[in-house]
Amino acid sequence: MIHKVSSRRKAAFQRQLLRWYGANRRRFSWRKPGRTSYQILVAEVMLRKTDARKVALVYEGFLTRYPSPVSLARAPERDLRREFRSLGITDRGRLMKELGNKIVTDFNGRMPANADALSRLPGVGRYTANAILCFGLRRDVPLLDTNVIRVLGRVFSACSDRPRARDDLAFWEFAAYLVPRGKSVTYNRAILDLGALVCTARKPKCPACPLSGICDVSTRAVRKRSVHANT
Repeated sequence: MIHKVSSRRKAAFQRQLLRWYGANRRRFSWRKPGRTSYQILVAEVMLRKTDARKVALVYEGFLTRYPSPVSLARAPERDLRREFRSLGITDRGRLMKELGNKIVTDFNGRMPANADALSRLPGVGRYTANAILCFGLRRDVPLLDTNVIRVLGRVFSACSDRPRARDDLAFWEFAAYLVPRGKSVTYNRAILDLGALVCTARKPKCPACPLSGICDVSTRAVRKRSVHANT
């Protein structure tokens, strides 16, 4: 179920999250200003179920050797698979080859610039497409992955009736409602970092969370403690 959130609570959520991020942001090379859509695509493929610190060790070298979709299309698949061996995900070398071929064949070697076209790329779902639109093209679009779903689920008691929340259109619409206009890059990185560093799946650091004052989980815990204290 997705609950309605008042504009005041939404503003407080955005403000406190962005303030926290200003002092606690993670710094990765794929977050440098001016990254292109292609460079974001490479980062997103590498980051799937992979430790960001490991990706940081190989990301820049990969871009140096393969600076464009055309260079991917021209590369032998065995070389691309070798690039990913240190990450333990050699199958993504094949995906990168397929991506390069598709971009060259269908888009004249240029990254598509809208969601429908991006979704035609192999291995690109809504999350990856939105990440490219947000971080590569500065569009005000939401991201919805495991970390974001967990944060929104705890803060706003948002849940889905679908087997996977990331397939729930209502959840995507709710996530979009929370994105501050003109600040999607900072906001999306902030909520991803909060989920990775504070609002973790196990042993969340609620006392250190900037959202504890408006979080449904935290406020329920406070009410529960108050009840027990008075009994």
